[in-house]
Amino acid sequence: MKANETTLRNLIQGEIQLMVPLYQRPYAWENEQLARLWADIEVQAEALARKQSAGHFLGSVVLAPGPDLSPSFNQWVVVDGQQRLTSLLLALCAIRDHQAAEDPRCVERINDLHLINKYRDGEERYRLLPTQVDREAFKACVEGYPHSDPESRVGNAYQFFRRKLVEADDPADDQDIRRIESVVLDRLTLVHIQVDKDDNAFRIFESINNTGMRLSQVDLIRNYIFMCLPTRGRHVYETYWLPTQKLLGPKGLDQLMYLVLVLEYGDEAQYKDAYRGHQDLLRATGGDEERIEQYVKDLARRARYLHRMLEPTGGSPIDERLRFFNEWKATTVYPVVMKLLELNDQGDATDEEVLEALGYIESFLVRRLVGGVGATGLNKVFMRITPQITGDEPVAEALRKALSAPRLYWSSDEQFRRDIREKAFYWHGRTAQQKLVLRRLEESYGSKELVDLSDKKISIEHILPQNPGPEWLEELSSEGDPEALHKELVHTLGNLTLTGYNSELSNMPFEKKKEFLAHSGLVMNQRVAKQQRWGKAEILARAEELADRAIKIWPAPVETAPAGPSRDWSLLHAALAALPPGTWTTYGDVAELIGSHPVPVGVHLAGSRVLNAHRVLKGTGEVSENFRWPDPEDNRNVIDVLVADGIKFDESGRADPAQRLSARELAELLGLPGAEDLSDTDPVSADPAVIDEWERRFFQQLGDTSGPQVSGAVSKLLEWWRERGGEVQFGRSAGSSCAPAVKGAKGVLYPIRFYAKTVEVPFGTLKRRVPFTDPELRDELRRRLNEAPGVDIPVAKLELFPSFPISLMANEAVWDVVVAAIEWCAVQARRTEEE
Repeated sequence: MKANETTLRNLIQGEIQLMVPLYQRPYAWENEQLARLWADIEVQAEALARKQSAGHFLGSVVLAPGPDLSPSFNQWVVVDGQQRLTSLLLALCAIRDHQAAEDPRCVERINDLHLINKYRDGEERYRLLPTQVDREAFKACVEGYPHSDPESRVGNAYQFFRRKLVEADDPADDQDIRRIESVVLDRLTLVHIQVDKDDNAFRIFESINNTGMRLSQVDLIRNYIFMCLPTRGRHVYETYWLPTQKLLGPKGLDQLMYLVLVLEYGDEAQYKDAYRGHQDLLRATGGDEERIEQYVKDLARRARYLHRMLEPTGGSPIDERLRFFNEWKATTVYPVVMKLLELNDQGDATDEEVLEALGYIESFLVRRLVGGVGATGLNKVFMRITPQITGDEPVAEALRKALSAPRLYWSSDEQFRRDIREKAFYWHGRTAQQKLVLRRLEESYGSKELVDLSDKKISIEHILPQNPGPEWLEELSSEGDPEALHKELVHTLGNLTLTGYNSELSNMPFEKKKEFLAHSGLVMNQRVAKQQRWGKAEILARAEELADRAIKIWPAPVETAPAGPSRDWSLLHAALAALPPGTWTTYGDVAELIGSHPVPVGVHLAGSRVLNAHRVLKGTGEVSENFRWPDPEDNRNVIDVLVADGIKFDESGRADPAQRLSARELAELLGLPGAEDLSDTDPVSADPAVIDEWERRFFQQLGDTSGPQVSGAVSKLLEWWRERGGEVQFGRSAGSSCAPAVKGAKGVLYPIRFYAKTVEVPFGTLKRRVPFTDPELRDELRRRLNEAPGVDIPVAKLELFPSFPISLMANEAVWDVVVAAIEWCAVQARRTEEE
């Protein structure tokens, strides 16, 4: 055998074919393995951006001479490494297609240099030829027409890389994708092992893939540490490493190694790359044994913090908070909790400050749970926050401010109260977490009986039963529709309590149930037992009482100014990139998700190269009549492509509604807060592409300049006006505009004109149009518009063309005022006509 270190660029250069033999299994990498590869690529791309010379060892590739190997054709059999090679070449296909819109030449460049043998025909054209099962799907990706067959892991890998490239593409950085390309080709190191033609390739493959158990990351870290300690190894092992190992055990040690990396690198830390991360930390010591010993000593110190977090047996208030996180199973908060304990140990944070900070974390978790917000993404949130807690400012306030970012959904007191009153708390989170919330509420009453949640008899009781009998329904009927009231109230926090008699209480009438509750040791149950009846009024009153207590127990976030409308379409792009194979969505669904309207959504998709844009259909499931591929030379039939993507159509050309993803499902797919508030009903039958050239140009400019929410608000206003029989005029100059047309006695009036950045009130033109020749009417229009928040048109401009920012239109209060002003102008014009 011959072995040498190489890169993908060197391995596939020239006229070459790497052929995967039949005895190899098909391509098998799924999102888990692809995510690890992508994480390596991102780390190296960041290093490249910083002009660091690091690289990453990806693994080995074993090649044997192919059956058609000749001086004129360099063919090799892939004995081992097909998963890596296939994934890397699919990544190149995705990079090529992602860059094609802005750099059409990159298609030819990447194809000719890395993917195809330009002057070969048939299957010899492809530099990698997978096993037969994957061949057609791989060839489709290389040729630029990938499909989304749900059963194809090759297609899934290609789509995975397309989604990740959409997320990674920073509009402010024109080199980010080129850096990723460079990483794939030049910074992922491979060991190329070449076997002789007389060697049995199958036996080599069998030997490679039947090795014993692999070393764990902790094993690798330990071995590397003591390899670097030739003179102090025994002392360091016995003094620090062995006690740490005994304290935490294998699982705890593994957790410690990851947490240490988070403390050092924040959200750049990679769990799967703990060995490489610690290797970098050790290399930074320069081989100094004293510094390496200090490194291990620091591991031992942090191990004590982790042990306290995992087994908080102390009696201090801090330990009590830690027990709460333990019972909650809040492992995502461990990095920031460890940082707090470290600062406390070093004297940079007092016990009181740490206790307050832990209280904010608990409040953050509880308020999100009560609001029904999932835990998706919290791991990254706390990883990102951890480096921000430095001790330079009081740790509690620093943490509170960091967790108060609007997108993190830490509810205000007002929202928290509303969630307690209205949300179906019984279905939020795990049962253990719900019990912890109820226990905290019980403790707020000063209960002398501590609730032991380890007691299996303790369960959550619905006071109004889940399956009410006739007596319950008759009692509810006095307040309205009993079934509707039951559905509205039964799972809310105001109707829930803790008890050890759940099976006995069951569905019994309230008169009997409250006898059990009266003898309970829990104060909250005793208070319920004092009620004469249990209906809507009592449940809502109890919800208010619990809300008062909850607000005192779990403090609110720092108040922040509401965010303005976004000019960013990235949420739309991310939603389409995340569409699973075999699914489609509508213009209306996407518009609802991003807070826009189908028209600007359709215009944006038609004018941009967006992954999976072809899977956005009309509400009927039909392809828009004006759909066009971004590439004018692309003449594929879109329905054929959608069928290849796994989408079914009926004889009328309508996509299977069961495969449609609604706005709510898209939000859940992305892990967005408030997903339950979005529509899950049938979509509107809208075809936003059927508009004329001037309207399309206006919304293209408006969408590019002011974003989806503003363009959606303007589109809704125009839709409202047209539904009332009104017409809209679109400007044909370079700076596009539009204006609702109001018919007057002596022609058409345009009281408001929308531009890409501003809303203009053309008093200078209106003053020559009846009835607005009357300055009092113009002043009335000015006063009406000034009722909108943020609008302040001075009286001195009644002869001119004042304006206000169009971004204000995304505010519903402003939208309502503008609509009312246009309607008032129409009334004045009609009144003049009648006179």
